[in-house]
Amino acid sequence: MLKRGETLTSQFGGPVTVGEELGSGGQGAVYRGTNAEGRGVAIKWYSPEFQLEEFRASITQLVMRTPPSSRFLWPEDVVSRGTEFGYVMRLRPTNYCSVPQILRRRVSVRFRELVQAANQTVSAFKELQARGLFYCDISDKNLFLNPSTGDVLICDNDNVGSAERRPNIMLGTPRYMAPEIVRGEAEPSSLTDLFSMAVLLFLLLFNDHPLQGAAEAKIRCFDAAAMQQLYGTSPVFLFDPVDDSNRPVPGVQVNAPIYWALYPAPVKEIFTQAFTVGLNDPGSRPTFTDWHRALGALQDAIVYCSHCGKQNFYDAEKPSLACWKCSSAVPLPMRLTIQGRRTVMLNSDTKLYRHHLKSRGGDPGDRGESIGDMVRHPTERAWGLRNLGESPWFTKLPDGSAQSIDSGRAVLVQPGTEISFGEVTGVIEA
Repeated sequence: MLKRGETLTSQFGGPVTVGEELGSGGQGAVYRGTNAEGRGVAIKWYSPEFQLEEFRASITQLVMRTPPSSRFLWPEDVVSRGTEFGYVMRLRPTNYCSVPQILRRRVSVRFRELVQAANQTVSAFKELQARGLFYCDISDKNLFLNPSTGDVLICDNDNVGSAERRPNIMLGTPRYMAPEIVRGEAEPSSLTDLFSMAVLLFLLLFNDHPLQGAAEAKIRCFDAAAMQQLYGTSPVFLFDPVDDSNRPVPGVQVNAPIYWALYPAPVKEIFTQAFTVGLNDPGSRPTFTDWHRALGALQDAIVYCSHCGKQNFYDAEKPSLACWKCSSAVPLPMRLTIQGRRTVMLNSDTKLYRHHLKSRGGDPGDRGESIGDMVRHPTERAWGLRNLGESPWFTKLPDGSAQSIDSGRAVLVQPGTEISFGEVTGVIEA
């Protein structure tokens, strides 16, 4: 592999100096480096079995493409030492952690940021597929997130392929591959990426694998044949509404049942779709729009326990809510119902973004600046919803009077108030 202090030749820029090793994986190792301009970079250097000319050609083509978005640590240059090669990408900031760190409880992440990370993950792969590309190897090892904001970064983009060009090396990571790949019936595609993404999202939100329940607990030797059956020929969702043969085993899969009871119906419905009809019918897998709708609703459903401060989720199908942490009754704040179908809980820290106020919805993973927030009344024990956008809002108050809410001003949060935001109209409800 590489030695600290040696210099690599780059294909498109100046020389790159090797620093310390940052980590290693199945394809090689990653090092810190410094480019000719003195900027810190990351270098991925391949093990001998991956030093293939077809792989180098594929990475070179990726370097020449514009990155789908800033969420990808995209290959920036190809570097070499003799006949060996690797590539250069942006350094991952130190405040980003890996998904395994979160799953092992080594890093604490609140629900709001966890759901935002899920939304951004969907946004990232949507942006990738909009370029005619697919990832091939979605897994928990390739996603990093900022626990303070929910922002995500995706690494190992050298495996990205397309219908016309794909590195014929990576079929995916075990436990994440779509059943049709496990069975040897298909190669990576945009549809198999949708399945792998659903597995990653389930792990992120439920801290268990969606197909590992009683069927896995019965396996004594977890060999290739067992994996073929569990993930390929006979996969069954933990919470399949018809087939209960693979339910979580108490004391083994402990996290999934807890979160399944905690989350509201829309998010459970989309995972059920992904891992029932979506198991064997790739065309029935939830789309990016489906995921944004469900995950956006999940983020908007967050409420706070007044006793311990923990975040919980409002569920319209449940008449009352008890805190998952301290079991206290959770008082529900007022809510904004948009177009009669989208509910935003009006907590003291609630913000409205552009995706909230679009008639067809939007991308909750790409929020931008907030265009509305909650503010306390300066003299009374009341709250207002403040307009932070450029255009005025038009309101109809409960007494029938009308009012224009210009930018910087707020409307009193009270039941029965109607607000026209432009494309959509919302009603404040208790």
